[in-house]
Amino acid sequence: MRLLLLPVLLLVGVPGAAAPVPSVPIGHFQTWLPSSRAPMAFTSGGVTVEVVPLPCPAHPEGENSCRWDGYNNQARVTVRAGGVTPLSVTTDRQSGYTRIAVVRFGRSDPRPGVIVESQSGGSGGNLGVQFLVPSRTRYRVLSPASTRDHPLQGAIADEPGDLSGDGYIDLKLEDGAFDSTFGCNACTPRPSRLFAVKQGRVVDESRDPALRSVFAADMARLGPLCVSEESDRNGACAAYIADAARAGRFKAAWAKMLAHYERDRDLWQPDEGPRFASFPESLRAFLIRTGYCPPLPFRGGAFPQARR
Repeated sequence: MRLLLLPVLLLVGVPGAAAPVPSVPIGHFQTWLPSSRAPMAFTSGGVTVEVVPLPCPAHPEGENSCRWDGYNNQARVTVRAGGVTPLSVTTDRQSGYTRIAVVRFGRSDPRPGVIVESQSGGSGGNLGVQFLVPSRTRYRVLSPASTRDHPLQGAIADEPGDLSGDGYIDLKLEDGAFDSTFGCNACTPRPSRLFAVKQGRVVDESRDPALRSVFAADMARLGPLCVSEESDRNGACAAYIADAARAGRFKAAWAKMLAHYERDRDLWQPDEGPRFASFPESLRAFLIRTGYCPPLPFRGGAFPQARR
């Protein structure tokens, strides 16, 4: 027994011996912190992911972690799998941390893909997402639409599932357009944005009738806050109405909001564009601009049916 244990003890005691790469369940996100200044690696579903921090340039410029903290927020993420050409991507230079998971985007995919989230951090931080989508011999990098009017926020939960039953996992993020629009950042919930990777492209499925239950569940969470006596509740009312537009319950929700929204608070006006006399008018214009509702006439507080 002593002879059998000796090689193991010697291996443990060898300075610089490589630690085994941990294996994690498919669909579980791993977090890399730039402040660790250390590489990270894991395997999942037959895919190996390696994260290596990028070195700082000799003369850092601009507002970045190299200049102020002495280390680089960016990392190189390399994905390897048998029979596939390895692929490397770089995380966002402004990210505070990175989340990575191996997932199977669709039942018919030849192998799992990878999600790389670059999170800026904070309660209202935006994020960048890269989907590493597999083919038979390589990976392609795709990203969901993120614009000035619709920045992405939130974080994809562990083990994302197929909510619509179409054979593709539904990836749930948040609509950052609501950030501080109708109240303080923490006072304004964000409606969901739902994405799937289908036939080699990213599809925004937020209007899919098969996913209305996601928005109906969020309405159940936000409705009591909108009709409460809590101060600064108009942000919750705005998200509640946006959820109702996606859930096919707009007309009744709009009537409920008109009866309960907070009237005696300062109206948060947009940074640019027209000014409004009331919260319903401001919300109407916002919902039209962001695509939740069609640009139809607005009469006496009434609102047309939402866009399906």
